[in-house]
Amino acid sequence: MEPLRYFYCFILVFTTVYALKYKEYKHFLEEQSRNQTFMKLFDQHIKKFHRAKSKSVQFPCEGFRLNKNATNVHELTPADINVVAAIGDSITAGTGITAKTPIGLLRQDRGLSWSVGGDDSVEEHITLANMLKRYNPNLVGFSVGSGDFESENAHLNVADPGNEARNMPFQARLLVDRMKSGKEGVDFVNDWKVITMFIGGNDLCDYCGDRPEYTVEKYIGYITEALDIFHKEVPKAFVNVVEVLDIGNVPLLNENLVCDTLHYFTCRCGAFPGDNKDELKALVIQYQNGLEDLVHSGRYDTRDDFTVVNQPFLSETKIPVNDDNSTDLDYFAPDCFHFSELGQEVAASALWDNMIEPVGQKRTYWRPGEPTECPDTEEPYFYTKKNSQKVPGLGSYHQQTRQDSELPDENIKSHQISSTSVSGIVIGAVCIIIVVSLSVYYLKQRRKHNSVERYQLLQGFFPKYTEI
Repeated sequence: MEPLRYFYCFILVFTTVYALKYKEYKHFLEEQSRNQTFMKLFDQHIKKFHRAKSKSVQFPCEGFRLNKNATNVHELTPADINVVAAIGDSITAGTGITAKTPIGLLRQDRGLSWSVGGDDSVEEHITLANMLKRYNPNLVGFSVGSGDFESENAHLNVADPGNEARNMPFQARLLVDRMKSGKEGVDFVNDWKVITMFIGGNDLCDYCGDRPEYTVEKYIGYITEALDIFHKEVPKAFVNVVEVLDIGNVPLLNENLVCDTLHYFTCRCGAFPGDNKDELKALVIQYQNGLEDLVHSGRYDTRDDFTVVNQPFLSETKIPVNDDNSTDLDYFAPDCFHFSELGQEVAASALWDNMIEPVGQKRTYWRPGEPTECPDTEEPYFYTKKNSQKVPGLGSYHQQTRQDSELPDENIKSHQISSTSVSGIVIGAVCIIIVVSLSVYYLKQRRKHNSVERYQLLQGFFPKYTEI
């Protein structure tokens, strides 16, 4: 009992820093809710964020069950899954999904969480849990409504906003204990479980302030520790490890003064990387490759009732854009960082697709408008490293390629240059240079204006704040 007590005391002290950061953000939002100038800006800002019904995701798959139940993890069908669970950060906690006010940005809509939320049904909300419910209505573990990870609504969603890779061993321990407790309707020994881990965004967002703390070695070390807990203690488990997003895209979300100011708290390093841009981009790739190497090492393939599968669908995903190449804010919460309900739904759909794509053929990107794939009685299983080897024409998992780099990005609207006239090309080039130059000038002026206003706004909250 004493070692366990010391462990929890250590975690309490260890996470105090992150609690303080979250409290700082919360205090700022509370203060600005009483600031008439900020509220006027926020009221204008919130109008840009809305769910476009025309973009709604649909789940076309019909539920089915094979004549026999799964006897090992390589024969798992959606209908075999009895329990769904997740660990991670604010994305999985559902932070800000339904926000309409500054204080609403703190709300954790766990029932809408992409990997483990279970509000209503898949007809109303696309989540992995709701997809699985279509195959097994008796599924347990999904989170509902709103609340923090200690609330009754959380169930087996123990994700906590602000958490980083270093917090994953604690979350893994908490999740295992919660599943064993008997309070969540889990038959710990006999139920098949899907556990999804998505972590790393906050590590990257804090990298600029403490490089030695966020090396790929430390990142993978913490994740290894968490997965080792699952591997050692959890029977009948299929664990998804989702690769981290490229936070180098965050500057595209610096939409206005409100976004700029909120990014100061949510992802300062990603939103304002400065000279760290290339270094940060390299670290993202190191994190992604490190996860892939860990999962493919065979460390978690020692039993037939347990496996870990790397799901890379976010690794090369680009921020969606509108027809005019402006950032499509429909996919984001009003804090310009977390996912909206639409963003959560497309993440759920892309995760589902990755789960039923063989290892070695998994997509490393998601694009707007992509249909959801469905398993069938011919190919009914969630793919693992082992059962993927039976797919005809499929090479080794080491041959997995980052396909996105070889395909044209449909999000970027390109222009075809006519070669019928040299003079036409010259004139067109001159026009492009003028337009680009004016655009760059405008963006620089807007960024300068926003940074000055951000400085004034944050100075009132942090007298020592000097960054512009």
